[in-house]
Amino acid sequence: MNNRSNHILNESLAREYQSGDSEALKELIRRFNPQLRSKIYYHTRNKESVQDISQDCWYTIITKLEEVKFQVGFEAWALNIARNKSIDWIRQQQRDRNRKQDSEQENSSSVKMEESNSRYSRINELRKSMNLLSDAQRIVLELFYVENLSIKEISNVLGISSGTVKSRLFSAREYLKKTIK
Repeated sequence: MNNRSNHILNESLAREYQSGDSEALKELIRRFNPQLRSKIYYHTRNKESVQDISQDCWYTIITKLEEVKFQVGFEAWALNIARNKSIDWIRQQQRDRNRKQDSEQENSSSVKMEESNSRYSRINELRKSMNLLSDAQRIVLELFYVENLSIKEISNVLGISSGTVKSRLFSAREYLKKTIK
C-alpha cells in the first residue's frame, strides 16, 4: 500500500474513532505505531526510550483525539506530538546530564559548560522560533528537513499543491532567518 493510501486510511480510522468506533483505534495503533516509533527514534537516537515515549504519545493522542478537529491531518498532528514528547525527553536527559556534570566537576568544566549552554541556547532559540511559525509552515518544514520528503511527497501527504508547499517552505525559512541571529 502506498503512502497516500496509508495516509487516507489512517485519517479514516482516526475519524471513525472520533465517531465512537473503538475497533478503529486498535487498527490505527497497529498501523501507525511503527511510524510513530520511528519518528521518536529519529529524534532521540535511543532505543530504550522509544517504548516509554510512544506510550506517552498514545496516551496523549487517545486523550485528545476525541475532541481535536484536524487542520493538518491526523498523521501530521500525531507526529508533532511525538516530536514534542521526544524533545521533552531530550531536555530531561540534558537536565539530568547537567546535574550530574555539575555535581562531579563544578569548577573544572566552566568552559565546556559555556559551549554547551551556547549550543543549547541556539537550539532553544531555533525551537522557540519554530514554535512561532504557523502549524502549516512548521509541519511543511519538518516534513521537508526532518522526514526528508520531497515537495511532491509533502504535497500528496498534506493534500495541497506543490506551489503551496514551496511557498510555506520559503516563508518559514525567511522567518527563521530573521528571528535567529
